[in-house]
Amino acid sequence: MKPSAMPAALDGTRKIDRALDDSVDELDPPVRLWSRDEVEALRLKQPVVSLWRVVAIQALAGMLLALVSWFLGGHRSNVVWSVLYGAACVVVPGALFAHGMSRQVFASNAGVAVFGFMLWEFVKIGVAVIMLVAAIKVVPQLSLPAFLVALVVCIKLNWLTLFMQGRVKKNVASDNR
Repeated sequence: MKPSAMPAALDGTRKIDRALDDSVDELDPPVRLWSRDEVEALRLKQPVVSLWRVVAIQALAGMLLALVSWFLGGHRSNVVWSVLYGAACVVVPGALFAHGMSRQVFASNAGVAVFGFMLWEFVKIGVAVIMLVAAIKVVPQLSLPAFLVALVVCIKLNWLTLFMQGRVKKNVASDNR
C-alpha cells in the first residue's frame, strides 16, 4: 500500500506518535556520569539515617513516657505497662526491620535489595498488627489513652529523627522540582 493510499486515521496516529516522541526527547535532560568527587560531596551533604538510631530514640522515648506516666498516673502499674507496650508495638517491629535492612546492605543487585526491603516491610507490618491485636490479652487492664499516646509519640519520632539529622527541608513548598 502506498503512503498516499494510507487511511487518514492511521496517518494521523503516526503523526501524533512522531510528535510525542520528539517532545519527550526534548524534555529529557542529557545523562551525565558523575565523578567520584561529586558523589562524595553528595554523600557528605546528605548523611545516611541510621535505622538503629531511630529505633533507639523510639525506645528511649517510650521509657521516658513510662516514667512520666508513672509519676502523673499516681504510680498505677496498668498505665505504665500500657505505655511500655504501646512503645513496644513500634520499637519491636522497627528493630526487626532495621535488622533485616542491615543484612540487605550487601545485596548484589537492585532487584534483590527491593525484594528484601518489601519482605522486611511486610514482616514489620505483620508483627505490628499482631502486637496491636494482642494488646488486650498481653496487658491486663489496658489503659487505651496511655497506650495510644505512646504509640503515636513513638511513630512520630521518625520525623523528629530525620529533622535532627537535617534531612527534612524547612520549606518544602518552595522546592518546585
